[in-house]
Amino acid sequence: MRTRRTAVVHGALTLAGLLVLTAGCGGAGGGSGDSGPESGTLTVWMMTGGPGDSEIIEQAKAAFAKKQPGIDVKVEIQQWDSIATKITTALASGKGPDVVEMGNTQTPLQSYSGALLDLTADKAGFEESATWLDGLAQPSTHQGKLYATPLYGGTKVVLYNKDLFAEAGIDEPPATIEELKSACETLAGKNSGTKNFSGFYMPGQYWFAGAPFVFGKGGDVATRDGDTWKGAMSTTQAQEGLREWKDFQNTCSTPSSVGSNTNSPDQTQLFADEQTAMLYVRAWEPDKVLEKNPKLKDKLGYFVMPGYEKGKPLPTIVAGSTIGVSAATTRPNAAKDWLRVVTGREFQGLMAQKLNLMPISPAFMPADGVTEALTTGAEAVKSNHALPVTPGQATLDGERYNEQFFSDIAAGKDIAARAAEYDAHVAKAFNATGTTS
Repeated sequence: MRTRRTAVVHGALTLAGLLVLTAGCGGAGGGSGDSGPESGTLTVWMMTGGPGDSEIIEQAKAAFAKKQPGIDVKVEIQQWDSIATKITTALASGKGPDVVEMGNTQTPLQSYSGALLDLTADKAGFEESATWLDGLAQPSTHQGKLYATPLYGGTKVVLYNKDLFAEAGIDEPPATIEELKSACETLAGKNSGTKNFSGFYMPGQYWFAGAPFVFGKGGDVATRDGDTWKGAMSTTQAQEGLREWKDFQNTCSTPSSVGSNTNSPDQTQLFADEQTAMLYVRAWEPDKVLEKNPKLKDKLGYFVMPGYEKGKPLPTIVAGSTIGVSAATTRPNAAKDWLRVVTGREFQGLMAQKLNLMPISPAFMPADGVTEALTTGAEAVKSNHALPVTPGQATLDGERYNEQFFSDIAAGKDIAARAAEYDAHVAKAFNATGTTS
């Protein structure tokens, strides 16, 4: 999940079909058992752009070898596109990987289906498991049982160009949404000679930025009554937030951005070309900016996305990955030891320092050697809002439904009408498989 770390469901398999594939998978192998040495090969699927796709994974292998000297770890890198279908099919076959990394919004689907090994009895053996970030820990739990562990987080902060702020006479980061919109207008006026300049480039499809405007007004995307989900975009609070989202997006970003996402055009390229003064980014994205324009090295600044009142930032959504063990594994002890290594303090700190990934517990944040973007992200995550924990999230991800909805709002579609459509669609998707709590 570098550019998009949410699960994606593509192809012919529907959510119902995915669940049929994995039915009866649970308990196919493993069991909680005591940790002990095993032999053979442990196949681990990890995602592109994450720790498995970095040289630091060799340090995890070295630490693991001390626990399981008879096991050879085979890390296979997977692409994010269509990964939900691929994981589900592989785990259902009984011949898939022993360990698998997943996007946090995909995890409830795998937990619900029975494809993952129950780790409840092992939770206390994972370092700082009581302090895991909610946005990663909650999706890993189904009916009170743990089926995955968090792997890393990715929260968002505002990246800004210090020189452009200074040239526009803006002395400090805005403290409220109203101040932010005012800064956007000032910046746009100062840079009127730059073609397609945005004070704050904000793609209309960037729903991870749009939903916090709803949360900040006390709204939500859905609520649950017992085992029944109900869409919540039609509430007064949610619609107030949607109006704020439209006003912010239309004020701060270019008209052409209404139907865009963060990759088309590449928003980091726009920042590198100084066509925008601000972006909403994950902690690893500033490195992409500097790869494209090293001259900006001393011009980058960061702040937490402000809210409607001073001192009350908009809640952030904690994205990221989890990692679980196949219910069909024949090497459960080794698989759990791999999880203990990659979720432990040492490796978590290494991911923060080398890859700008958010540790799964605040206790794991290194005292030094981390970027300002990541430390700002650690502040942002103190105000966070978890998404509904349901297998239906995978359906919305596959359809890219949230992206289209927030783009429609930014484009000026009737808010009440679209909110009603959203609620009906979300209720259908979420209730197709029921609750996961």
